[in-house]
Order: sequence, then C-alpha cells, then structure tokens
Amino acid sequence: MHPEISLLPSRVFYQGKLLDGPDMDVKTKQPWHLQEKFGPYKFFNVAGQEETGRSHSLTNKSECQIAVALYARLCQEFSDSDLDYRVGVISMYRAQISQLKRAFVQRFGQDIVGKILFHTVDGFQGQEKDVIILSCVRAGPGLQKIGFLAGTGGRSGSHFGPLTNPQIPGE
Repeated sequence: MHPEISLLPSRVFYQGKLLDGPDMDVKTKQPWHLQEKFGPYKFFNVAGQEETGRSHSLTNKSECQIAVALYARLCQEFSDSDLDYRVGVISMYRAQISQLKRAFVQRFGQDIVGKILFHTVDGFQGQEKDVIILSCVRAGPGLQKIGFLAGTGGRSGSHFGPLTNPQIPGE
C-alpha cells in the first residue's frame, strides 16, 4: 500500500500503528500518482442524491456517472498503461454495483465487465487492484456519515476511499 494511503487509516483507526514496508512509495508507484487530480488516492465530493433501489439497497446515479468519467479519464490520459484487470469498482450497496455495471457497459460495452471487477466492499475483501473506485452512495444535505459506518469501531477498508493501490489494513 502506498504510504499516502496508509497514513489515513493508521491515524484515524490504528493510533498511528500501521507501518509501511520498506520502499513502498517506490514499489507501488504508478504513473497517475504524479498528477494532482489522481495522486495515490483522491476523494471527490459528488453532488447527488441516494435513492432506494431493489431490495431496499441504495443507489446514486451521480456517483455512477462520475465513476465512468474517472475511468474514461484514466484510460485516456494513461493510454500507455494497460488498465485491464487492474481496476476494481466497489460500493457498500448491491444495487449500486448493478447500477455501476450498467453505466460502464453503456459507455464501454459488455466486455468491460470482464476487465473491471465490480463488487461490494464485503465481496471485494482480501483482493487487490491497482485502481479502486469506491462509490459511497450516501449523499445529501447535512449528511455527516457514510451509511452504516457511523462509528469507528469497525476495521473495514471501506472507511477510506483510495483511488489506487488498496489493501485492507489488518490489526
């Protein structure tokens, strides 16, 4: 994990005890890390509104559009980097994953489903990708927490939204 990514969960959830391996900034370096708009990780404030989808799961169409645009921009600006099988798109909500798949297929064609891993946070756990697009879904005026992550007692990688080089921190 890139040291800039591990810094946040280390400070917030592990009292600074997460340590990086030697030379992780060099070992995990990617071409997009040098661009301010991407870096090792980036949070984007997406103006949108969650909606209740199937089975009472939540969706956010604005976040789907931004996720598609982010992926398109990565592919365009880093066309020398083959991103096939290196990208994961994750969300806490199954309905959002379905919505994200539809949006990606509409823009990039059916083949994209085999090139990008779409999964819920729980389903993704234990896997690694060079690029992660995390869709938190929850939005709206006055929202102060991300869905079911109101407390900091859980130790899931979903507490932070890294764009690249994710690994789920352990204790």
